[in-house]
Amino acid sequence: MDIVRRPRLRVELAGRHRELVLREAETAEILPLLLDPEQRFPAVVEGRLALEMAALIDTIDGEVPAEEQAQAIVASPAALAAVCQARNAFYDALVASGRVLAACPHCSVGEVELDLLFYWLTLRLPPYRLFDEGVLMGHPALADPLHGGSRPAGLTLARAIGFSYPAEQPLRGLLRPLVGRDGLAREDSAWQDVAAIERDDDHWHWTRSNTGFRAILRLSQGLAWADGRQATPEEIDRLPLGAYLFLDLLHFATTNVDVSDASRLSVSCPDCGGVFLPVMPTDA
Repeated sequence: MDIVRRPRLRVELAGRHRELVLREAETAEILPLLLDPEQRFPAVVEGRLALEMAALIDTIDGEVPAEEQAQAIVASPAALAAVCQARNAFYDALVASGRVLAACPHCSVGEVELDLLFYWLTLRLPPYRLFDEGVLMGHPALADPLHGGSRPAGLTLARAIGFSYPAEQPLRGLLRPLVGRDGLAREDSAWQDVAAIERDDDHWHWTRSNTGFRAILRLSQGLAWADGRQATPEEIDRLPLGAYLFLDLLHFATTNVDVSDASRLSVSCPDCGGVFLPVMPTDA
């Protein structure tokens, strides 16, 4: 999929029309700003939205946006609505650009390429929403543990769930399920490592109380790169935000959702013809 990596739009600010160019921020620039419903007091919401605008907007009329310009966008209902509409369409396109690579369990080389739409249609999931009411980012599925979805007895599951994401430096790797004793043990160990990290400007969000960082840390424990290395929270912090959102949704679909109609979800290997379900096991 050909993604416009620097969407442009025009908004009116202080009586003048200005050209805004958006960018795909890093995960750590946006996700730690997430506000849960009980935290959404007007002053806090405005402050977080201004920080998000500053990270999201690459330039205004060719210049890096100033703090007061980000605040002015949040203060203008029309400007904020225009930016949010463009942002939402941009992120939807980024998420849709990710690809799932379901490895065949019947042979050593075959894999089936899928996208998120396949899972949402075959599993009959309601449309995902990246933003609550189109404005504030919603709660990531990985922010807190969810139960593993049920799997039909006697049916073969994917040997592995891989992915690719078309970033400036393309990303490839494997997901593993964050459920069961093994998943919880990995997460506990990761939190012990985080506790030894001194807080500074780069690690201000590295706490259990930060919903975004809980999602970041959990993805680090459920992701291995193509070379076999376990991902680190620092690497997830630096992921393009679209990649994080794609992987959060992919882990949910392949791990936490019940498979109730295997006939809809089954795929065939293009190499050996073997039939399998492109989801991960959840009984570890």
